[in-house]
Amino acid sequence: MKKTLFLGFLIVLFACDDGDIQIDRLDFESVKVVSCGNLDEPIETTFFFKIDQDEALLLDLASGLLKYETSSPGALTSTIPSPSNLIYRLFSENVSQSYFCDAIPSLEPTVTKENTASAGDIAIDTKVSSASKDNKTYSHTISITGLSLTNEIGESLTDSSTFLYGDFTTSTANSAKLAMPFSNYDAITAFSECDIAPSEGSIRLYKLINDEFISLDVPIDSLLNAPTAETAARKINLENGIFKYIVRDTLAAPEMACTISPLSEEIESWNYVSTSGDLSIDTVENEPDSEGKISFTHSFTLEKLILTLQGDDIDVNDVPLEEIETVNMGSYTTFPD
Repeated sequence: MKKTLFLGFLIVLFACDDGDIQIDRLDFESVKVVSCGNLDEPIETTFFFKIDQDEALLLDLASGLLKYETSSPGALTSTIPSPSNLIYRLFSENVSQSYFCDAIPSLEPTVTKENTASAGDIAIDTKVSSASKDNKTYSHTISITGLSLTNEIGESLTDSSTFLYGDFTTSTANSAKLAMPFSNYDAITAFSECDIAPSEGSIRLYKLINDEFISLDVPIDSLLNAPTAETAARKINLENGIFKYIVRDTLAAPEMACTISPLSEEIESWNYVSTSGDLSIDTVENEPDSEGKISFTHSFTLEKLILTLQGDDIDVNDVPLEEIETVNMGSYTTFPD
């Protein structure tokens, strides 16, 4: 007896009837992925479900697969039936979200049919879907390849195509709104320098983290190879976008931070630029190295910084962020000729 399973955007379930396989198509394509939303940290969510009247598609996902960062292809994966699991349930009547989330489970409706997935490869594709003055929102797209379903009498059917389970969104504070603004960049002590100058007489320095970067366009004459006095740090006004904080919907790369040309239209970007404040530069002379060469380290501090999230000049207006009193941004080292 030949058994065929069709998935794609449809879930296919089956039952044995008079020796023949009866295939029922259950369309969950337009059904939203939800969770109980009872966790303080949404990325710790592992139980998801999709409800379509009296049917539900339950996914118990292995922990640690949702992250507040853009993923590389194939980096976030799991397998069915362990450590993840997928179950289809048919109920005696329409079922609601409370059935799965209430502390005391309801006795009604009852489960009239249950089909368990016996195999499948899960992939999570995560990227930034939006950014605001306060948050970055991530979309976690869950897909399953090679899904195999088993009916009540143990018969299994497998589909080798990829089934899109759906998208789940989470939000976290953007780098400017952390308890200590931009503290996530502290582990990167020194800035890198772009090969291409943003303008004549200046250099661009940058730091990258996953799907975002910060940059400083610094006049060369402010990086003098001479120590600054304790009360005489060099000051640069930030009102013309000297400092930038950029979020992308893809993995950030040095060429994104360094380019002065528009990016591909396929890449979405949220640009926060400095519109007020000062860049303070303190310079110290370092001890000679093993070859007797002297270097100077320039430490950067942003003072009374106001960033503005740029709009599109059409439908979205510029949005200023609250003032950041002071933040240490790292350093850059120069060597006299």
